[in-house]
Amino acid sequence: MKREKKQPENDKKVTEWASKKEVVKTSFPIYFTLLLMKNLPKFLTDFIVLCVAFFFYVFNKNARQECKRFQKQLKNYKPDAIKKISPYKQISAFAITFVEKMECWVKPKPTVKLTFCDDDVQELIDHLNSGKGAMLLVSHLGNAEIFRNLANNNDIYLNREIPISVLMDLDSTSHFTNTLKKVNPEFVQNIIDINHINPGTIDILSETIEQGGLVVCAADRVSKYNENKTVKCSFLGKEASWPYGVYLIPMLLKSPVYYISGYRTRDVAFDRKYEFHVKKSSIDTNCKRNIRETNIQKLCFEYVQELEEHCIKHPFQWFNFYDFWKNSQE
Repeated sequence: MKREKKQPENDKKVTEWASKKEVVKTSFPIYFTLLLMKNLPKFLTDFIVLCVAFFFYVFNKNARQECKRFQKQLKNYKPDAIKKISPYKQISAFAITFVEKMECWVKPKPTVKLTFCDDDVQELIDHLNSGKGAMLLVSHLGNAEIFRNLANNNDIYLNREIPISVLMDLDSTSHFTNTLKKVNPEFVQNIIDINHINPGTIDILSETIEQGGLVVCAADRVSKYNENKTVKCSFLGKEASWPYGVYLIPMLLKSPVYYISGYRTRDVAFDRKYEFHVKKSSIDTNCKRNIRETNIQKLCFEYVQELEEHCIKHPFQWFNFYDFWKNSQE
């Protein structure tokens, strides 16, 4: 773990991608697409997917390059994980997931078919049903919005409604967030800006946990405001930076941590079939202050190991379109 007073040259590279804004600079296309998603039948939304994939692939050179970079890195780390490098396949998978995420944002009952895998999902359900809260660490692999939609609609075998607080980078997703407020105001009510965490924010999150709720956050992107506060951990055979604050929060909340992953059974398919994985972290978050830093490092390492396993199984559903290892030491 490295936290420098002066920003070294390699950490400046983290800032370059952490500071990137949304590709879409106006909210109208998003708003229009969300309205279509809210009202169109499935066969027409599938057609939208094909259009999104084509235009994203043709006009986003950076995405093509980063898909290729990620797939090459994975192939070097695990040669049999990918038979053939295909940026278009990864972008097509992203387009399908993007539309399915939109369904989760605007439709109370998305048309996905979800299979819970035989892991720690029942343990999480029992934990929540007992009135206790937890923190969920998700990623930009697959579609974590499915779980949020299920939880909001109480479709995960819970015996009560649970409060949910979602930590999100509102600066880099401002157009999406503002548009969602228009289309589905209820869906953005529980979103908290991760870029501006303060003692008051921690109090809100603590209250969510105390009420037996969930705090949800992606743990695989560094905020542009905290590029100097990172945890260094190898990912697919090469050192990468991970957001220190995300792994600190469960220590402050003293809450158990679960890793959540939801992705399609086939990377590129219109059948809406998803499998859902839950794994409870073995790291003690209710620890003494003198071992907190060590446990933060352990928590990050455990999360990355879990993420690597799922990336190897479904590499084309990795949707971090930037050089994830740009800051690493060569």
